[in-house]
Amino acid sequence: MSEVSTVPIRRGYLDHAAGQLHYHCCGSEQSPLLLLLHQTPSSSAMYLRLMPLLSQQFFVVAVDTPGFGNSDPLSGELSIAAFADVIYRAVSGCFDRPALVFGHHTGAAIAVQLAFDHPEFVRALALSGPTLLTDAQKQSLPLAAETVPVAPDGAHWQVMWQRLRAKDPEAELALSLRETILAFTCGEYYQASYRAVAEQNVDRQLAAIECPALVFAGGRDLLRSAVAPTVRLLQRGMAAALPEDAGTYVCERQPAAVADLLRRFFLEVVDAG
Repeated sequence: MSEVSTVPIRRGYLDHAAGQLHYHCCGSEQSPLLLLLHQTPSSSAMYLRLMPLLSQQFFVVAVDTPGFGNSDPLSGELSIAAFADVIYRAVSGCFDRPALVFGHHTGAAIAVQLAFDHPEFVRALALSGPTLLTDAQKQSLPLAAETVPVAPDGAHWQVMWQRLRAKDPEAELALSLRETILAFTCGEYYQASYRAVAEQNVDRQLAAIECPALVFAGGRDLLRSAVAPTVRLLQRGMAAALPEDAGTYVCERQPAAVADLLRRFFLEVVDAG
């Protein structure tokens, strides 16, 4: 987490009906728009290492999902469709053009929803750790994000730290610390977003998506088993490979590998018109 990019990354807010959506961006606004969607309970900060690697070819915009990071929470019912609707209205309202879309884990679920609900907006789709869950995963996912009550002795910090650290015990301590803080910051949205992922009718949505789609996951990603069935459902889906030692924090720990996949795939889409 100590690396400092020489590519300037800007930040700002996009207005929507329920409040504001916080985002990071870099690259020329004249370049093709590339939208990045993060996992739970993270924020757009998880893409700060990846973004500069894509900024020569794309205008990269990474948003905080409503209720996460510095984005305002939703005013109504929480669902993947509601997340996608706010992101679509805010991003399309500001930049007024179609986007290439990449999502990781919960971000992948939102990306699929965007492509299903707004096919005119999504030029192409890339999914890391797709959320085509088994019945067992649908049951267990929300349980893995149960709210940790605040304790007078501070024991809640240790519980959440162990939960987030277990995702990748070899990750930098600063990364785990950031994720632990973000998990408390988003409050009930942590578990609620996992529940929304489990409730999404993602198989029906994948089958209806017509744009090109690239699907991949790291060797240590718990959602790796969903890659092949996801590709089979997609009309124009294809699989790619990440390193065998890549897990849930691949975008930060191995950003060059992710950038290479995204750059090749999205540039082919752009070149094809």
